[in-house]
Amino acid sequence: MESRVSRKPIGNFFIKKALQIRLINRIVTSALIATIVTSGSLILVYFIKYQTIIVYQLDKLSQELSREHLIYLILPTLLFSAIVNLLISFGVGLYASRKYAVPIYKLEQWCNLLIQGKFSAVLRFREKEEMKDLSDKFNELSGGIRSKLLLIQTELEKIKKEMPEIASRTNQIDSALSSFELESMPIEVTTTFYRIPPTPESTK
Repeated sequence: MESRVSRKPIGNFFIKKALQIRLINRIVTSALIATIVTSGSLILVYFIKYQTIIVYQLDKLSQELSREHLIYLILPTLLFSAIVNLLISFGVGLYASRKYAVPIYKLEQWCNLLIQGKFSAVLRFREKEEMKDLSDKFNELSGGIRSKLLLIQTELEKIKKEMPEIASRTNQIDSALSSFELESMPIEVTTTFYRIPPTPESTK
């Protein structure tokens, strides 16, 4: 089986589009709500303290007091802050959604390979520190199943050699075992589906 690796960082960014968009929307919405709550709290605190939202300013030239609404004074700053917060939260959402979606996608592909009988599938993550325990457990699971199936296959061959008369009665078992790829090269799951490390012969 050939390697199939064609990474397209931009085109494949939304590897699980629906899930990533939902996560981005939640992060951006949270940032927007936080900005609105902060603005409202500022106005509320000012009103509680001064019992008004009118601000009096002294004109240095005319030495006269002018009245301005607090909202008009802080509105430009709030709008700028809201835009910056939204941009930052959108960027964080893009990054976080990708980090969240890729492990799920890899796990799905790994499960698909096992369903197809490819028990040499190996699950690995770039986030080795955070995901190592998880990948180790899954690889231990598939490796354990593969070892047991190989043992069954070996023992069945011994029984068929020792008792040739029952060989015709093991067709179903042989057919089931032949549907599994137990002795193939390790299949490393990636975001583009999977990749098989090259054999020594292919590198010569």
